[in-house]
Amino acid sequence: MEFPFDMASCVGAPNGHEGPCVGLIDERVLRSRVGGALSTVLEEMGLRSMNAQGLRKPVTYGVGLGDHRVYLLVDGRSCLGFLKVGVKRLFVEAPPCCASAPSRRGNNGELADVQGTFREIEPLCALDFYVHERCQRSGFGWQLFETMLSREQVPPEQMAFDRPSPKLISFLKKHYGLSKFRPQNNNFVVFDLYFDPAAEDDSRTRRGRHDARTESQQQPVAASRSPASCRQLADRPGNSSSRRSMESTARAGYRDLFGGPGLNHRRAAAPIF
Repeated sequence: MEFPFDMASCVGAPNGHEGPCVGLIDERVLRSRVGGALSTVLEEMGLRSMNAQGLRKPVTYGVGLGDHRVYLLVDGRSCLGFLKVGVKRLFVEAPPCCASAPSRRGNNGELADVQGTFREIEPLCALDFYVHERCQRSGFGWQLFETMLSREQVPPEQMAFDRPSPKLISFLKKHYGLSKFRPQNNNFVVFDLYFDPAAEDDSRTRRGRHDARTESQQQPVAASRSPASCRQLADRPGNSSSRRSMESTARAGYRDLFGGPGLNHRRAAAPIF
């Protein structure tokens, strides 16, 4: 979806950056000088996500993020998608094989037995995940999700998912081998692997094999994506003054999270700011 301002500069991309990039949006960013523009984007994208999922009200708004964070995938003046995450305290029913397992503490939060089968957990939750319809099945959703995992330092099996759509369930099965879970009264999906530490190593091994296989098969987005498919080309000379103005106010306080080691991506580079 295209907006009347340069999205890349709003999320802190350096002058002259070309191609997709990811902006990490939180309350601090929304209170900055570019917060008004980003609030408009979040409002509109939240409505589109609501319509795509058939919800009665949006999950994502342009205000009131609190402790939650939004990863915004942009390209020039276009917003391609977003992923909203945050930690929540949940009471969930563990699978039978793990119902009597002792409590444990980890990066995902503390687990406590509740009447033998229910656990209190505090995982990182995927609260809202949307990729524009014209950009789906092009690798952008995977790239956005992988960027979040790298930034949050959490494996997908140690997350919870709020009312995931059938598309998201299929996405997690395809890319991360996650399929088994018990329906919960709170409509969150917590996969069985969350409760089985012994299965984590096997999950990482399967994920590594999948990544290696996919990397050898896929071509970079920049080589396969047509300009009109996911991004309406803007007349950059006409927007040069506004772009320079927004860049001068947006870059302060942002950090290139792709600068560290180990952040390898199958697709074309999409730095996060």
